[in-house]
Amino acid sequence: MSEPTPQQRALAEHPQEAFVQACPGGGKTRTIVSRVQIMTPALPLRKGIAVLSFTNSAVQEFLAKSHALGLGAISRHPNFVGTFDAFLRQFFITPFGLQGVTVRPTVVDSWTTLGVEIRLRGRAAFRGPGVPLDRFDPATNAIDPPLIGHHGLRAHVLANRTAYEQVARQARLAFCGKGYISAADARVEALARLRDAQWSTNLGRAIAARFHEVVVDEAQDCNPLDLQLLTWLRGHRLRVTVVSDLDQAIYGFRQGDPAALTVFSQVYGADNSLGLSGNFRSSPAICRCAATLRSRADPDQALGENATVTLPVYVLKYGGSAPTASIHIAFSQLCQQAGIAVPARIVLAHARTAARSACGLATESDGGDSKVARLARAVGTYHAKAASGRAREACLVTVEQALLDLMGKYEEHSSIARLVEQHGMDRRSLRRLALQLISSLAPTCADSDDGRAAWIAALRGAVTGLSLTHGPGVTVTGYFRTPRRPEWSQFLHPRADLAAVAWATIHEAKGSEHGAVCVVVPPGEYTEELVGAWENRTDSEPKRVIYVGVTRAEKLLAIAVPAAFVQRVAAVLHAGQVPFEIHDLDVAAAVDEAVAAGRAIKPPTGNSPAAPPRGNFVRA
Repeated sequence: MSEPTPQQRALAEHPQEAFVQACPGGGKTRTIVSRVQIMTPALPLRKGIAVLSFTNSAVQEFLAKSHALGLGAISRHPNFVGTFDAFLRQFFITPFGLQGVTVRPTVVDSWTTLGVEIRLRGRAAFRGPGVPLDRFDPATNAIDPPLIGHHGLRAHVLANRTAYEQVARQARLAFCGKGYISAADARVEALARLRDAQWSTNLGRAIAARFHEVVVDEAQDCNPLDLQLLTWLRGHRLRVTVVSDLDQAIYGFRQGDPAALTVFSQVYGADNSLGLSGNFRSSPAICRCAATLRSRADPDQALGENATVTLPVYVLKYGGSAPTASIHIAFSQLCQQAGIAVPARIVLAHARTAARSACGLATESDGGDSKVARLARAVGTYHAKAASGRAREACLVTVEQALLDLMGKYEEHSSIARLVEQHGMDRRSLRRLALQLISSLAPTCADSDDGRAAWIAALRGAVTGLSLTHGPGVTVTGYFRTPRRPEWSQFLHPRADLAAVAWATIHEAKGSEHGAVCVVVPPGEYTEELVGAWENRTDSEPKRVIYVGVTRAEKLLAIAVPAAFVQRVAAVLHAGQVPFEIHDLDVAAAVDEAVAAGRAIKPPTGNSPAAPPRGNFVRA
């Protein structure tokens, strides 16, 4: 491990609270751990430190690095390490309940977790998707139509805005009456309580008595309500140290506002405003590419073990109306040439469908929505070599829902934890049953009627072997009926031409780092906005999302770009002195097809893009 830089040492040893502006790969997690390590021996009696972030992956990274340095006590009382949502739930919501509600509150990450959508009924109904309740402001139930990606639905909401907002208000009140609130609603609830002077004073004293300092990592994800809570904590004489990178603010859908954080930072003053510069993660080419995606044009200096890596940035030009498997195949070939192992590779995109399509995988909505299809999708994803921990967790939840439904104990729009509690079940026992079932089912299925029939028979046999008590009139065979169409089995047909590669949305990958990253830019309206902001260095959330994806890369970065935008992206990279190569995937596919057919290949000339590794190479 390298010695800390002067900036890292300054933050670790700073005797007061601080506001820190960090760059990607600046070693902020390691420095926060060092700060905690220095503070711990001098803590007042029975006081701890709270370390908060906005993703579970960032929390786990902090805990892993803390334990590696012998700071296991940081995860025990009186300390607290967790997400901002978990902190809010534990100290502001759960101990006090919800006014007028007798059941214990259940705080869910989002209403989408429970599948809650707002729809109009009768003649006013829209024949298509509903609007997620999360799209409505938790305080006012107002909706911002531009946040709706579906063009038809957006137009319908604009024409029926009042009706949608009224239905959303009714739905929110109904769920609150059952004890459910989202993390966004929890913020509104907490701030409403803080208006009670006595309640606010008592809680403030209690939190200040427990914690010496609250450290907030990834603070660019704070929305204005979060900043109000941090201001309240500081008002009760708690030290609040904030670490952020405004260029990585990608939570506009939950009202994240970089401008509000900039205003908040001004209360710290010059003496308590620190910085972390220098990138210990990425290669020089990746640092230069990242600099083209932000307002600050100067690239971060590559300082870590990848500072000597000379790989260019690869621009993968693809055609068609959606990303295809050719992206993943070309990316894998480049990684293999660079000696980057499969576990260090990942494909990222703003939307899950784009990431899956680039990996040659069926979209999650394909294959139907029958009970057998949902189980097949869960089994195939769970056993995939490249499946992330988050993806496997979602698969287990799907199986748990099916088991509860089979037992007559499942309710739509309800959390597993609440249902288990209502029915007097043991949460760990249910998880063990789900693990037993998903582990016993084959992750593959022959693409034939006999093969599909055999897989369904094995599913029914495995469920029968769990010896569950079924709901009234429910049988295993009747519950898992054979779907009429065979598409459900596509999740159990692995493609031989696709090596295992991890994929995720950029939001899910935030806070992580990977040897090789392929960022997929999809075609459409989103891309026009992105490229326009990229060219003009104007602020844009789509651009910040791509910035986060790009800065996850350590050694190799590929950006898959629709053919219509490649020359514009190339011009931006050239202006930023980014060494890059363009690989035309359609040309590569034609070359492969011709080679397979034994036809002569005319070699590319001049600046013509070509198949890997003969792409158009531009080095500044």
